[in-house]
Amino acid sequence: MANQRPNTKARGTGADDSGLEPDEKALAAERAARRERRRRREEARRRKRRKYLIRRAIAAGVVLVLILLIVLLVRSCGKNDKTAGSADAQVTETATPAGPAGAEEQAAVEVDTVSAENRAVLDQAERLAAMYDYDAAIELLQPYADQGTEPAFSEAISRFQATKDSCIAYDVETIPHFFFHSLLNDDRGFKAELVGDFVAKDNGCWMCSTHEFNTVIQQMYDYGCVLVTMRDMVIETKDDNGNVHFKINDHLMLPPGKHPVVMSEDDLSYYHAYDDQGIAEKLVLDDEGKVKCVYTDESGNKHIGDYDVVPLLSTFIDEHPDFSYHNAHCIIALTGYNGVFGYRTDEVYKTREAERLDANQKEWLEANPDFDWDEDVAEAKKIAEALKAEGYEFASHTWGHRHADTASVDSLKRDNERFVNWVVPITGPIDTIIFAHGSDLQGASDYSYDNEKYAYYKSAGYNYYSNVDGSVPYWNQIRDGYVRTARINIDGYRLWQAMSGNQNSIADMEALGIHDIESFFDYARSTPVEIMG
Repeated sequence: MANQRPNTKARGTGADDSGLEPDEKALAAERAARRERRRRREEARRRKRRKYLIRRAIAAGVVLVLILLIVLLVRSCGKNDKTAGSADAQVTETATPAGPAGAEEQAAVEVDTVSAENRAVLDQAERLAAMYDYDAAIELLQPYADQGTEPAFSEAISRFQATKDSCIAYDVETIPHFFFHSLLNDDRGFKAELVGDFVAKDNGCWMCSTHEFNTVIQQMYDYGCVLVTMRDMVIETKDDNGNVHFKINDHLMLPPGKHPVVMSEDDLSYYHAYDDQGIAEKLVLDDEGKVKCVYTDESGNKHIGDYDVVPLLSTFIDEHPDFSYHNAHCIIALTGYNGVFGYRTDEVYKTREAERLDANQKEWLEANPDFDWDEDVAEAKKIAEALKAEGYEFASHTWGHRHADTASVDSLKRDNERFVNWVVPITGPIDTIIFAHGSDLQGASDYSYDNEKYAYYKSAGYNYYSNVDGSVPYWNQIRDGYVRTARINIDGYRLWQAMSGNQNSIADMEALGIHDIESFFDYARSTPVEIMG
């Protein structure tokens, strides 16, 4: 299946509903009604979440009050014992741990100690264990447990070990790999009257809305999906000559009922072609150093927050750490011709050679006369470091979004040289390539050095490869010299196909735990959804 995001920018006519024919008016009204139903569902979900949080807060408050009352009662009993004046009372006071009241007081003191001095350590260990890194969690707590002064540490270690012992090994060759493109935060990108018929249908085919993304991720989590990386699927070694070798990792351990999956996002460059379509425009760091998005709404107001895959996924994992194995997030596939992360870092923005600039680049540079290339590169490097710290990995999507199947070897070499020169200095070394347009170097047979394209990419340091194949829920090829996966596209086309009864699409969705698609499908896009490009 093609997976195309053409480098074009269509401009809408600016027409309004007043000139629509009766059938079109009815369709517009139906779309408006659907948007209203989605808004109501989202509001109901938020109300339910608020009620849940309020109930938790009340319950936590009640527990806290009860603990305080117990502590006060224990201390009161101790004072009464002291004033009794009997020798027995004095002995009891001296030997406090032997008495029931003394034991409760000691437990209360231990709770206070954990809460005040060691809660951060316990919380860190709990997060590690939630992400299935039981060994790291136990190693963190063991020195505290060895001191014998904090029962909470020993209890946590026992709990982590028991959960670890219950884990089972998963067959990594059956792990699905799915991906998204950038998300639409409003309906502009689906409206032909604003962006043109081709772009509207193109977005409807290959893109998802933030609501669709949030629902899909929640359903996958509820099903038991756990994000892993392609690296988790294999054991990687190097021989004495520095050559990389791979073998299947048969010790990817998770609790029963979990489903490991790999996730990626394509084209995280925020192309000029995405302007004015409800898509975020760049990644930035907030006051806490977390990666967020800049998004401009329909009224021209700028917002910073969770407006695309990266910050939405990061927030979800912060709230549900058990959605991530060892802090795995997703693989970010980057081109380079418009820069990366919304920063204009490519060579042409620096040299401004007129004959090498396309129309979009010329227009953007004219609109930004004070643009500082060095400053954009410096900011992009900060974003790359923050993304890696949060758990993201990078892949080449080819510098120019090339068709690897039809492009010549020489053109792919020139393309990769541009990627190495203008993207890698920002991201750091990259050994993964996710082919654009869903293409590949060849068919399903094993790569070999007889294939000049593979021989070149392998010599350039690429060891992990991905295409797109929606014919099966998973397809993984783990060989001594490389790892290769096929990806499932989660987009308007694939969701529509599943709703329409396409058995391959239904199998894909079932493998990821995605269901009841019609309840969250964004009908702001034109239907039926057909392949564009």
